[in-house]
Amino acid sequence: MPISLLPLHTIPVEDAVGRIFNDSCHVVFSYNRWIQTPNLHMKWPSVIARNSYVNVKSIMKLKRESLYYRDHGICVYCEQPLTVREVTYDHVIPKRLGGRKVWENVVSACSRCNSLKGNHNPVGIWKPKWKPYKPNYFQLLARRKKFPIMIDHESWKQFFSDWKSDIIIRT
Repeated sequence: MPISLLPLHTIPVEDAVGRIFNDSCHVVFSYNRWIQTPNLHMKWPSVIARNSYVNVKSIMKLKRESLYYRDHGICVYCEQPLTVREVTYDHVIPKRLGGRKVWENVVSACSRCNSLKGNHNPVGIWKPKWKPYKPNYFQLLARRKKFPIMIDHESWKQFFSDWKSDIIIRT
């Protein structure tokens, strides 16, 4: 499983080589290209893995992309599809009434609905279609798998065997 799917976490080859040499990671797959310097001759790493366990599951930060997946990629008021870039944070209980920016009080909204709702309380048309909640890692991952993902190389595909949507190889 990649370090993170929310978003897919990739690092520059220089960082990968550094992690390999400081023994925090090892090479799983390599490209058919060589890195050659006076002191180094190795294949270009495609996939690396950590040598020790890091608990990334406990860190579920409230970010636009995570909110997008939790809320199915749609506005919770008008139910129009959104892109990640179109998502705006709407505070169900407005900030002026003490509403905080926490999972349980923030929903994905299109800019039109967010603007029209303004400081209204969550009643009538401004009541979200579903109750906001703090997802755990596995809930968010299950939602993420329903959306297409772009990967950098064919060799990565095997790590996405249970993906529910398209896997697109970046060209």
